[in-house]
Amino acid sequence: MHIYTRGRPMHWVPMDTVIRRLDLKQDAATGAAFSHAASHGWLELKELRGACLTTAGRRLTKA
Repeated sequence: MHIYTRGRPMHWVPMDTVIRRLDLKQDAATGAAFSHAASHGWLELKELRGACLTTAGRRLTKA
């Protein structure tokens, strides 16, 4: 996500773009990963169609 958002705060990226680029085949696992990140405050999701890194998520990418 950091690559797709270029590290910018609250920059929305279509989830389909990330899924296609990472060649993710298992919808259930992908959805679970996005939901897990959102529940920990690392991502914000928009109706499971878009995602952006939160401040907490951006901090993790710099760790």
